Amino acid sequence: MFYAVAEGAVTEYDYLTMLQNAFSRQCSYRIDMPKYRSDDMKPWKVAQRALTVAEEDALRPDNEQYAEIWALFDRDQHGDLDDALSALKEHSKIRVALSHPSFDFWLYLHYGLYDQPQDGRNHQVHQLLSQRPGFAGFGARDKRITKARADHLMPRLKTAFDNARSLDRRCASGRCSHPRGSEPRCGLLDQDPSSGMWRLLESLGIPPFL
Repeated sequence: MFYAVAEGAVTEYDYLTMLQNAFSRQCSYRIDMPKYRSDDMKPWKVAQRALTVAEEDALRPDNEQYAEIWALFDRDQHGDLDDALSALKEHSKIRVALSHPSFDFWLYLHYGLYDQPQDGRNHQVHQLLSQRPGFAGFGARDKRITKARADHLMPRLKTAFDNARSLDRRCASGRCSHPRGSEPRCGLLDQDPSSGMWRLLESLGIPPFL
């Protein structure tokens, strides 16, 4: 059993439901999600929710506890993201999937690799995504992962996984072009653009079925 909490009220949860419907039986998992989903969750509130779930989870018998608790964040222009990530850093069961500039970049990675910095802004990602099959009109007022959109995304899931992992490995190997200063590798907030969603898929056991 897994638990996932995200900032938005729609897109991420639609996507997680898509994964649940497609792979939960094959991969023998279940993803629990908040029943009440605020549309204005900032990173600190996402972190608090993840920590609260972890505290409650620790009181359950071992065989009823979550394997992992996932917090899904967008970089956007959030000022409290660093504090939220720091609060979760030392918790052994909580894992983070950060998308830079936003979860919408993860959706675009289903269609192609893109590595131009976005500085936390979504305009260019939305423009690129809107040109892809099924995503005309996608943006601030149209964020649902409808069945029609899911039908376009599912055959491209391996492409998204490979593209996101490729961006991450560029940073790990020192071959990325992000500003690095004196650090040996990019920090999580420096990886622009990027998405950690591939790690969630890996934890769920999905890649062998792609």
